[in-house]
Amino acid sequence: MSKTEKPWNPGPDSAPAAPRGLRQRWLLNAGLMVIIGLLAWLALHRSGQENDGAGPPLTALAADGITQLRIERPDHPVIALEKTGAEWTLTDPVRARANPFNVENLLRILTAPGETRFPAGGQDLAKFGLDQPQSRVRYGNAEIAFGSLHPLNDRIYVLHHNEIVLIPAHYLASAVYPYTNFIDSRLFEERRKITAIKLPDFTLAQQEGAWRKQPPDKQLTSDRLNEFASEWQNARALGVEKYSGREILDRIEISSVRDDKTEKLVLGILAYKPDFVLYRRDENLEYHFTEDTGKRLLNLHPE
Repeated sequence: MSKTEKPWNPGPDSAPAAPRGLRQRWLLNAGLMVIIGLLAWLALHRSGQENDGAGPPLTALAADGITQLRIERPDHPVIALEKTGAEWTLTDPVRARANPFNVENLLRILTAPGETRFPAGGQDLAKFGLDQPQSRVRYGNAEIAFGSLHPLNDRIYVLHHNEIVLIPAHYLASAVYPYTNFIDSRLFEERRKITAIKLPDFTLAQQEGAWRKQPPDKQLTSDRLNEFASEWQNARALGVEKYSGREILDRIEISSVRDDKTEKLVLGILAYKPDFVLYRRDENLEYHFTEDTGKRLLNLHPE
């Protein structure tokens, strides 16, 4: 638009206004379409839930009684998990705190609904992709093998206790996760409570129940200090991997209390960008965060 031009602003005579009755009918029709769409979505959603819940559970095993899990896939490392008390630990191919959500997904397979089932004896297992399963999940001494997808519906053939069963296909997802999906993404254990954070440029520590920064900054409120400490306490990585051996650029010292014991952790900074990467030497794991998260964890400014 040139400097001499003015924005187009239609006057009252530029277009006839829609009749009031026509506008009302249009709004009514639009509202009806929204309601119809909502009802259709609810019907499909309810139908999907009903179909997903059809049939008796795949196994009679109780999830609470399982203390060992093992996933075997062709051309992939074996994944092994063990339960001690109420906590799961990944033991192979690396040792790490286990992601409780993804372990729970594995245990849900035990009660997957299986409406169609028949004996495996005398069947051609190759017909169902079960001669060479894409994944085997072992629950203690019991095993569930995953075969091929049904050609006409969203179901997958599995083999359990010498029986072939069709279960909803989404149960396959956790059976083919890479091992990194079973590593807890939280930087710190739930039982570990941070009491001090020594960063390259400053230190934050609890003193008489309140957080204090050294060197002091009078512009920082107690709420801001609490927020910063909470972000460290609840830090959750986008991904966790075995330590790559990269050079440590700087160090962060974490003082903490776990099970009434005072402990100190040393975190190594492996990268600032494009990911912010921290190395927990005691676990031999590196935690990957976004660059922005790294900036928030390393810099404490007034809001």
